[in-house]
Amino acid sequence: MQKKKTSRVYDAIIVGSGAAGGIAAHVLVNKGLNVLLLEIGPKWDRGTIFHTEHSWPYEMPYHGLGRPGQYDGLWKVNAYTEHLYVHPRIDRYATAPGTDFHWTRIHAVGGRTNTWARVSLRMAEWDLKPKSMQDGAGEDWPISYSDLAPYYDKAEDMLGVFGTREGLAVLPDGNYHAPTPPARCGEVMLMKGGRKIGIPVIPVRKAILLKNRDNRSACHYCGNCDSGCAPGSRFSSLDAIIPQLLGRKNFTLRTQAAVHRVMLDPKTGKARGVEFIDTRNKLTYEARARVVVLGAGAMESTRILLNSKSREWPTGLANSSGVLGHYVMDNFKSGFVSGWLPSLKATEIFNDDGAGGGHVYIPRHTNFKGGRKSTVLRGWQFQPGSGSGSFPGYSKRLEGFGSDFKKEVREMNPARISLAGFGECLPYFDNYCEIDPDGLKDRYGIPQLRFHAQWHDNEKKMADLMYDSAEEILRRRRRGQSVHAQHSASAGRRYSRSRHRTHGRRSEKFGPQ
Repeated sequence: MQKKKTSRVYDAIIVGSGAAGGIAAHVLVNKGLNVLLLEIGPKWDRGTIFHTEHSWPYEMPYHGLGRPGQYDGLWKVNAYTEHLYVHPRIDRYATAPGTDFHWTRIHAVGGRTNTWARVSLRMAEWDLKPKSMQDGAGEDWPISYSDLAPYYDKAEDMLGVFGTREGLAVLPDGNYHAPTPPARCGEVMLMKGGRKIGIPVIPVRKAILLKNRDNRSACHYCGNCDSGCAPGSRFSSLDAIIPQLLGRKNFTLRTQAAVHRVMLDPKTGKARGVEFIDTRNKLTYEARARVVVLGAGAMESTRILLNSKSREWPTGLANSSGVLGHYVMDNFKSGFVSGWLPSLKATEIFNDDGAGGGHVYIPRHTNFKGGRKSTVLRGWQFQPGSGSGSFPGYSKRLEGFGSDFKKEVREMNPARISLAGFGECLPYFDNYCEIDPDGLKDRYGIPQLRFHAQWHDNEKKMADLMYDSAEEILRRRRRGQSVHAQHSASAGRRYSRSRHRTHGRRSEKFGPQ
């Protein structure tokens, strides 16, 4: 294969422009290093990346949800965002028998910072030391909270996180530019219900500006957060980082560059650059640097390392332990319970969408000092939702027909309330990814991943407990509370429908090896 070499030798090559790569570029460029940032997707601008931001569901095909079955269960992909996500049928990856794993990918400058919910939380000391401080499972991280705290301060300042200081040991306070906007009606009721049973419901912490800063404007509560943010109030690498770097003499952004291998110096054994395919002309290029930073996401960075085989690294770069690709983890979603607040039924509908959705958050409340005891290891948290919405998805659960049915749908809209649970998955060696042994390749000819991943007993039991906990919180809100328990698409009582989901946590065991 003929390769074209870039003429310049950079101080650093960074692969990926999202949460990891974007921040790395910001730090290194501002330290004076000459940086090449490689991104597999195109660069959008703020005005076109979400070109349907203010389109109503009734203006979109299939009410914005997309053709049924088109996205193979990737819940964040719809008619508003399909131009960003990698379509699972166009660029397939492999799964082993018995595995139902969803790998969510965005190929664009900014990566998945373009679509995340912006909830921004700190890990506590006991999160970093689970083996010694919690339950003996897993491994302790080789760093402590005191090591991370000053970097949390810097990151929260850059992102523009709002929040309040609550003094909870389980959820350390942060460096906030503004307090969380006031809770809406349903959230106030939820906070009262939580207090009755000793479960804290606190103001949420999100990376959304409530004050103008740089080239980003304060949130104006338009309520279209899931389909874009023209003012750039929500943090993304595309809006907050890349614009500050473009035009700098020591920064080069190259888009549509599919990196597939890290190259090593045969004399030193250290990285000397990367190989990538230009997705437009399909030619292979070689870029050189003193340092290579892989920030392409947990799974994609792992794929690059596994594909970087050599005589010294026959099973992939930095894989002498054989652990690379193992311990695939995710915070699984389950316990989605929705209900109605009788006192808010048929009240006036107005824009209470808020800043990025919900204004409250329910932190983990099990298996720690001062918290509830549970029959499973670790715990879970809830992200509530309430109030009117643009699409009445709840209507399918209402009985009736004709004008009376439509009246009921309208009256229920401001009374909605829901809890979405997110649980912690334990680390398992047998949850892993590998280069597909059957030779599957992506559309650029790069060997693709094969996933082996299943929920274990602890996660299955936790899913049930999350439902029970959500129902308890809603029912204690008020006597006679109407609650409907709805299975989420990602985990639940029917484990045949369970999914390993989208956040894609670390795929190496971070600890002693």
